[in-house]
Amino acid sequence: MQAPEIKELLEKYKKGAITEEELALLETWYLQRLPEPLDVSAEELGRLKNEVWQSLHLQDATPAHGRRWKLLAAAAALLLLVGSALYFLGIAPGKKPRVTEMPASGSLADEFKPGGNRATLTLSNGQQIVLKEAQNGKLAEDASVAINKTADGELVYDHPKQLPAVAPVLNILSTPRGGQYHLTLSDGTQVWLNAASSISYPVAFNGKERTVTVSGEAYFEVARRDDLPFKVRTGKQTIIVLGTHFNVKAYPDDPDISTTLLTGSVKVTNTTSGADGVLKPGQQARIINTSGLLDIQSVHAENAISWKNGYFLFDNQDIKSIMKIISRWYDVDIEYSGPPGNERFGGTFSRSSNMQEILTNLERIGHVHFKLFPGKVTVTTQVQ
Repeated sequence: MQAPEIKELLEKYKKGAITEEELALLETWYLQRLPEPLDVSAEELGRLKNEVWQSLHLQDATPAHGRRWKLLAAAAALLLLVGSALYFLGIAPGKKPRVTEMPASGSLADEFKPGGNRATLTLSNGQQIVLKEAQNGKLAEDASVAINKTADGELVYDHPKQLPAVAPVLNILSTPRGGQYHLTLSDGTQVWLNAASSISYPVAFNGKERTVTVSGEAYFEVARRDDLPFKVRTGKQTIIVLGTHFNVKAYPDDPDISTTLLTGSVKVTNTTSGADGVLKPGQQARIINTSGLLDIQSVHAENAISWKNGYFLFDNQDIKSIMKIISRWYDVDIEYSGPPGNERFGGTFSRSSNMQEILTNLERIGHVHFKLFPGKVTVTTQVQ
């Protein structure tokens, strides 16, 4: 499909005038991530980005578009920019980007496959269950609560309506690098756990509040219980909610902890400084680990959960932060040959892509080069 056709279909999609056949064609193009250069100016690219984001918010509650629109609109806008090699790089219209070749044998490239549903469940008695190897159905019973694994890779807790008021019995779900998992807690709260993350939680909530502890990244859809507040603890913050959808990112090796709200309301408290704030939908709270400051800003909240929806969305990020994400999902170590530099990158990529495909595209749009070794990627940035 040629660039003018893509632009025409995107315009029809924004106006709600696209047919099912055209929609299928557009989605096919998106999923294939065709690297077609678009003959458009930097000004027009900026206009397209703004229009798509505006349409994204306007269409958010429209059932006919739903989640598919939110994914496609954000991805398509960014793909337009990446395809032109102008996105966040300040390349003049008409100037072709430098393209470098990545030396890697076929067998080595195949080593860096994307992650999948992989996690380990630790029961209260210390027993560990590797979920990828476990059979579907009932896995175990802990404190009278049945723990089940579904066919689509989800962990579900099911318990009787009445449980004795005893001390919380905790389980831990942890994902390795290259893993993710979907969990339904006993109260119906759904949790999506990203790579290299863990969550500790009671098998049943029988106290005055529902409290879980997270390390890494997780997206929550909290079952509303006005009489039973839901709390999420991370290294330096506590999030208090009643019923809402939000993402929390609290990796120990990241410079900050971020909480992004999609729906509802949450209160974020810095447990070190005591600073707190209440988020509205579309806002993100960041706690800077070094200073302990709490900063609240308006953001495109959908960006924060791109991982949960199956894609990477890099929005004006430096190569070091991008490679940290790549490292977690593809279970690979990253080394730098010289300073990583300050160049900014943007783009959208499927999390099901082979890693080499993503790195090749980053090479096309920026001054960066990658070398692949067994279990390791070396990054070289070039001085302008």
